[in-house]
Amino acid sequence: MTEPLQEGRMSRLNDVLATRITMLVGSIWAFYAFVIFGLTPILWPEYETEILYWSNFLQLIFLPIITVGTAILSRNSERRAAEDHRTIRKEFALLQDAHEMLHNSLQKLPPASTSCWPTPITMMPGPPVP
Repeated sequence: MTEPLQEGRMSRLNDVLATRITMLVGSIWAFYAFVIFGLTPILWPEYETEILYWSNFLQLIFLPIITVGTAILSRNSERRAAEDHRTIRKEFALLQDAHEMLHNSLQKLPPASTSCWPTPITMMPGPPVP
C-alpha cells in the first residue's frame, strides 16, 4: 500500500530536481561559470588533464538531467495549452449563445421606419477650423 505513495513522492522529487537543475544550468550565470571553467587551463596548464576529466564528467551528468527537465517543462506547457484550449472553446460557445440570443431579440423588434432616424447635421458656413 505504501509503494505507490512512495513511487509518487519519488517521481515528484525527481521532477522537481530535474526541473530546477535544468533552470539553473540553463541560466546565464551558469554559462559564465562554464566559460570561466573552460578557460582555466590557460591559467593553470598543469591541471589541463584534470579539468578535461571534470568537464567530460559534468557533460555526462548534465546532459540527461537537462533532457529530462526539458521534457517535464514541455509536458507542463502542453498541459497548460490543453487547458487554455478548453477554456477558449467554452468562452467561444458562450459567445455563440450570446450572439444567437441577440440575433433572436433583434428579429423580434419591429422594423424601423425612416422617420425615427435623426436628420443629418449640416455644417453652418463659417471660418475653417484649423
